[in-house]
Amino acid sequence: MRSILIFLYNLKGGLFKRIIPSILRKNFFNSKIQIIDLKFFKIKLNLRNSIDREIYLKGFYEKKQLNYLYKISKNVNIDTFLDVGSYIGYYSLFFKNIKRVHAFEPNKDNFKTLQFNNKINKSKIIAHNIACSDKSEKSKIWYTDSNKMGGSSIYDENDFELSKYEKNDLKFESVNLKKLDDIIKIKNQNLLIKIDVERHEINVLKGAYNLLTNNKIILQVEVHKDLESKVFKFLKNNKFYFINSIGPDHYFKNYS
Repeated sequence: MRSILIFLYNLKGGLFKRIIPSILRKNFFNSKIQIIDLKFFKIKLNLRNSIDREIYLKGFYEKKQLNYLYKISKNVNIDTFLDVGSYIGYYSLFFKNIKRVHAFEPNKDNFKTLQFNNKINKSKIIAHNIACSDKSEKSKIWYTDSNKMGGSSIYDENDFELSKYEKNDLKFESVNLKKLDDIIKIKNQNLLIKIDVERHEINVLKGAYNLLTNNKIILQVEVHKDLESKVFKFLKNNKFYFINSIGPDHYFKNYS
């Protein structure tokens, strides 16, 4: 069934490209939960979620970003990969052969799927059910659609995205905030870091100050356009230099 849906999805004209995702979301033909075998790993998907449907139909997610991150890191002896905002572990699984992989995902359902994906691939990803920030305390994440949990955010009353929604439409989940510096204590290593935390990236970076200044870093960070200047300034002040952008994802290094 998947091969037929993929064939129709890729037909010229674009009609099925709009229809097929809707068919999957409404669960007309398939179970909403699917385990598929990609080129590098297996992954459990919930077809009610938009990111999962994209992976199911295309066989990949953020292909340009992943290919570029692999390209700039493949000739470096990376000691540790930190996947901050890992969702169900797509990036972590792609880089699972790095010596140490830490995946951070605050949402409980996403985290359970991350653990399951870790298990079926017999990988050694170290999974953390926390939200990375610049402080250690109790907090909450918010979202409006339980089928788009890849976009849940740390609640901040000053978050400009909140103005787009009615307060009664918001859903909340309790989470623990922790600094990366309080969890990962390493020096003089080669680190690969990916950050995708829905407008909380400056907080994650501030909470990882020791990691960022005591190791050689290749960094991919997704940044909302309204927050770019703040993130770029912080990284520049901490001796990172910009190397590329792919959409909202920006790439930096702190060594030549």
